[in-house]
Amino acid sequence: MRLQLSLFGIGLLAVIGVWLTSCSPTGEALADRKQRENAEEIQQYITANNLQAEQLGSTGVYYVKTASAPGNQSAVTGDEVRFFVVSRRFDGTVIDSTDGINPAVYTFGTNAPRARAITNGSYLYNNITDGMLAGIIVGREGEKLTLLVPSYYDNGRYGTLTLPQYSPIRYDMRIVSVRTEDEQIREYIAANKITVTDTAAGGIRIAKTLARPDSALIKAGETATIRYTGRLLNGTQFDSNVPTAAAIASDPSSATAGYDVTVGQTAVVAGWTTGLQQVRRGEKFLLIFPSSQGYGSSGAPNSTVIGPFKPLLFEMEILRVR
Repeated sequence: MRLQLSLFGIGLLAVIGVWLTSCSPTGEALADRKQRENAEEIQQYITANNLQAEQLGSTGVYYVKTASAPGNQSAVTGDEVRFFVVSRRFDGTVIDSTDGINPAVYTFGTNAPRARAITNGSYLYNNITDGMLAGIIVGREGEKLTLLVPSYYDNGRYGTLTLPQYSPIRYDMRIVSVRTEDEQIREYIAANKITVTDTAAGGIRIAKTLARPDSALIKAGETATIRYTGRLLNGTQFDSNVPTAAAIASDPSSATAGYDVTVGQTAVVAGWTTGLQQVRRGEKFLLIFPSSQGYGSSGAPNSTVIGPFKPLLFEMEILRVR
């Protein structure tokens, strides 16, 4: 009897297994079905809410500009975009949002993971989604948009308790500003009341805070000993060799130590090579330049701070020249 039951059980399990296999769609079939269902849900939502929505190419994304500014600036590669966003389910439940005070900041560029990072307005692990990116692509500075985004387009996200994996999502966005790197630099200079004393090719600006006109300009091939602190324009510090009081107390020689750069030979960013030839021994200054003179479209290697298309600022002092 035990043997008969066991055989019966095995047979039943086999039948159930075959039935489940035949009823379960493959991954591809499931994706196709969810794509069709999302398209239907979006069309139903558009109809129910009487939206005059446009489709973004063949993406399945639909958008409505609720405040239009057709003459304003749109983002191109390298531009900094500031925006507010609220994400909702189609039943109106809010899933996430920027904080309402500080806009998210995104550098419009390549699709590399670091280029997708946003700062300030913390949202979805600080990464821009494809749905939000669609809003930036079709939007302009000052515009407000509503986007209806199918789940398959939105980064292949995982489901959560508040947003099931295959649910379409609604983004309400307001694009606060679109700024080129040069505009970012000019706004920073104006906001901080910086007096630019020298400029050089490539968008380099120098603001001398201590001038030594009696000294000779640094020349290519000379070695300058430099003290510096590097920052992004948002104030984030990424490097410094300025000794602390504790370091000087521990090692008095650090008070006069610096970083040696042989101009034109030491491997430094182009902004340094050009900028150092505009200054003299003993001078203190701010050196500001766009990413074309820094780390370009890739960002600094192994850095989580200097991403693609980031203008840089250095507070510098020339200790010695030889």
